Amino acid sequence: MLASVAYAEDVTITSVGQTSDGMMVKVLMKGMAVDPGYDSGLSAQALGTQKVIIVVVGASAKGLGAAGVTLDQERLRAKLLLQEARKRGIRVLLMHIGGARRRGELSDTFIDATTGLADRLIVVASGNFDGIFTRGRSPGAKLTEVETPRAAVPVLGATLEDWGVK
Repeated sequence: MLASVAYAEDVTITSVGQTSDGMMVKVLMKGMAVDPGYDSGLSAQALGTQKVIIVVVGASAKGLGAAGVTLDQERLRAKLLLQEARKRGIRVLLMHIGGARRRGELSDTFIDATTGLADRLIVVASGNFDGIFTRGRSPGAKLTEVETPRAAVPVLGATLEDWGVK
């Protein structure tokens, strides 16, 4: 586990699909002594000096409506953000912690748009029932399946340490 506190300038979480799962990841990380930034609408232009962007993917029609964005706008934001992060050398960790209950046509649109742009993926296994993350990941991107969101904590901690967030 991480020995000291990593701050928002090192790690930023964003939601792709505007679910509350991104906030759940933030809560899990606080228990790891990591205090990440959180911006549900993080844009490519707003990237700073982060070492890691954590993209929590899953869709909520209600969340998209509340954010005032369409499916196409959210998909474009995500693609531009991840492309810019990769161009700047910012690591991209994609997480899907909602399992099978957070899958469906709307979620799959965002999963398809982002999975191939991630450096690593941590997903609740039931959410990969059809292999969407396995098939969609880029060559060399490590995929780790866990049984529950809480089970992602040690994998998340090891990933951040591997990427220089201590």
